[in-house]
Amino acid sequence: MSRSLQEEVVTSRLLIYREVALNSFRSWDGVIGALGLMAALLILLDAGGPVLAPFKLIMCLALPGWVLVSRLADADPAARLVWTVVASAMLFTVFAFFMAWSGIWHPRPVAAAGLVASSAAIVLFPAVHGFGSRPFDWRLRPLRQLIPLDRVRLLGRLRERSLRELLPWLVLGAALIMWGISLAMTGSGDLDTWGLLTKYPATWYLAVAAVLGLCIWGIGTRREIRARFLIASVSGLVVMLYASANLLTAVPRLPWSYKHIAVTDFIGATGQMDPSVDIYNRWPGFFASSAFLGETIGLRDALDYAAWAEIGFALLNVVTVLAIARALSRNPRVYWTATLVFVLANWVNQNYYSPQAFGYTLYLTMCLIVLTFLRSTPIMVVQVLEERLTRPQLPVIESYDRPIGRSLRVTAIVAVLLLQAAIVVSHQLTPYLALLGLVPLFLLGYFRPRWLAPALVVMTLLYLIPNIGFIEQKYGLFTGFDPLANAGYQPRSDTFTDPAAWLMTTRWMARAAVLLSVLTGVLALAGFVRRLMQGEVRTTLMVAWMAVAPAFGLLGQSYGGEARLRIYLFALPWLAIGVAWLFWSGPLRTRKALLGATASLSAMALLFSVVYFQPEEDHRIPQGDVVASQWIDSRARSGDVIFEPGYFFPTLIGPNYPNYYRTIRVAPLSGLIKNLTGPVNAENIEKYADSIKPTSNVYVVISDNKREDESAAKLSPSGTVSNFERDLSFDNRASRVFESETVRIYQIAGTP
Repeated sequence: MSRSLQEEVVTSRLLIYREVALNSFRSWDGVIGALGLMAALLILLDAGGPVLAPFKLIMCLALPGWVLVSRLADADPAARLVWTVVASAMLFTVFAFFMAWSGIWHPRPVAAAGLVASSAAIVLFPAVHGFGSRPFDWRLRPLRQLIPLDRVRLLGRLRERSLRELLPWLVLGAALIMWGISLAMTGSGDLDTWGLLTKYPATWYLAVAAVLGLCIWGIGTRREIRARFLIASVSGLVVMLYASANLLTAVPRLPWSYKHIAVTDFIGATGQMDPSVDIYNRWPGFFASSAFLGETIGLRDALDYAAWAEIGFALLNVVTVLAIARALSRNPRVYWTATLVFVLANWVNQNYYSPQAFGYTLYLTMCLIVLTFLRSTPIMVVQVLEERLTRPQLPVIESYDRPIGRSLRVTAIVAVLLLQAAIVVSHQLTPYLALLGLVPLFLLGYFRPRWLAPALVVMTLLYLIPNIGFIEQKYGLFTGFDPLANAGYQPRSDTFTDPAAWLMTTRWMARAAVLLSVLTGVLALAGFVRRLMQGEVRTTLMVAWMAVAPAFGLLGQSYGGEARLRIYLFALPWLAIGVAWLFWSGPLRTRKALLGATASLSAMALLFSVVYFQPEEDHRIPQGDVVASQWIDSRARSGDVIFEPGYFFPTLIGPNYPNYYRTIRVAPLSGLIKNLTGPVNAENIEKYADSIKPTSNVYVVISDNKREDESAAKLSPSGTVSNFERDLSFDNRASRVFESETVRIYQIAGTP
């Protein structure tokens, strides 16, 4: 066959495959558009209830973002997923913020309109390259390169898989099944100082160890690394580690998430924010967005979905870190190891339902966009420094100028500004930690345009200025310029009263956390040094600076003792990349690297399990406490006084929480027990309540929760709370108005 005839045959086949592919993509566009219209109709009719709420949520978080992201040529699949979800969330965050700010609150019509517009855009203006990660190229190329035959349904067929190829998948499936059975065996009974460590059966640890081993095997195997298997394995490990504790409770487990639930429900119920209430209403981005989506999907009480935030944020952050590592390295072992280190070293427990978790996800997304579209060659002074750091026998570092089109760069700049704006209106600390890392790199030319750095700073300060007076009055703008003091933490004085129990105390857990943090930092430092020795100066300097920069936040704020946690969390993605560089950068023998990586990751997994699951007794909120708090929130009125059992009791739980600052007074039960003069009876309790606030009704909440009982009695002899309740129950004026499995509430009615 002549060459011209061969080209004609190939061209004809390409045209056929092109038509098949485009028709397939258009069919998918039609399906997605139809699903979007269906979701919009369900939202407008407020139909479906909890059963269809996940479907509506998925469409809200996928469809609007996909309209934009599907048009990006040659984008990384992990980055596509992140950008799709975050772009959709950003769209609704903007709408929610302005609606809450203006008091015009109509989430369902706005969300439905957004889905309809997105569906129309997908169907009427489909992306040229459909769902592929690369645009179609119809030039004459080998057929198998253009459209692999195993991906074309009409022409391909399933490849036969040997038992050796299927065995890892079978082990993974068996481990996940074993994990589910182990959780069912764990139960939800009372916990002790060992937390969940002794409650999990041995099969739970075996299942987690098996999946971790599969992840390490997938990274270190000499065969081609199969992305699908590692995606499944790492995702399974994330679910095992970050969802296990939540699946054992019927309500959100962390006590500090309930105030966030209350703020969300308040905005959802009133349709506006009230800056006079608290700091949350002055930084309402996350709460407004959450209330918007909650009403849109038909779950108006954030309590119904807040527990899933922990695993949701964890999965999204892991995918984002994977995409960031892929933007910095083409070596699969590097970016998968970095992802696994991030999973195993993230002991901070900051993925719960909170504005800081939301802001952190936006920060990671902003870093991903900057690394993908805005990287450039630094200024001349920095280039000279880089050349001096480069060993003479190694080639000079390469330039990072990329052929990024103007439209993409403009889109990336707009996206960075919008992300920073969303962070600024959602959380107080996150925007400044983001500035510490990104602004110097912009000014030095690692990212361009350089004017974006002052723009980010100005945007952040403009939102702070109107709120400076409030912050200075309530919290103080600066806690001092002593970084050691700002990084310190003073535990409760009663934490270590029993020397015999020292090994299983918060101090022991904290030391395990420090050990895990130090291990990660030391390995990352060694990785940075090794990377520099290999001549990769530019990327190493960028990543090392991003890891170090958050520590400068300790120069001015302790953030209520949490600054050190936030600094470690912001440094962790970059430390994880440094750890991966240690094992897989340069000519290190695979066996030696694999042994080092296996030992390090196993140690991290062990320390993570101890730090994450041991303090569960202190973290878990019983369902009875939540039910009691909801009962009080629905009945407390102006002039009432509530004596709550302890700091962790979720008194602030519903949309009426602002009244607890204005017309309802909440006081600790420990203060009542300590200051009560005379016998325990309704009259004396009422007198003490009147000294706090002129009283209509007095509610006394008594919980069987061990932590709260100790909190109430910490200034009194053992058994004081039990004796107090016994004496109170004998008074005819004190009536028990509520009782659950863990809580009793007594009411002392005021004089009419």
